[in-house]
Amino acid sequence: MLREIMTRIFQPVLQPVFHPVNVFLSTDFMDATAKFVTIGFFVGTMVWVGIILREGYVNRGRPSKSIWTDLRIWTVLAMLPHVFVYLYF
Repeated sequence: MLREIMTRIFQPVLQPVFHPVNVFLSTDFMDATAKFVTIGFFVGTMVWVGIILREGYVNRGRPSKSIWTDLRIWTVLAMLPHVFVYLYF
């Protein structure tokens, strides 16, 4: 019952956006390629936040200069489990 209501409400709005993506992914887009792209996005984001962005920008308003309050380190540590899950599966 709820599924039909949600489908009637959201399908006309979301279908034009997601239908081309679904068609593209259902063709010859291999799982290995998807895994490679996903891990690349995670690693790229970790490199971007951890190395490329300035420390003053990432840690703006940080009350303490302790290493435990550095958001660059916490970003990398928080994303590592995702990378390991994608590598495993």
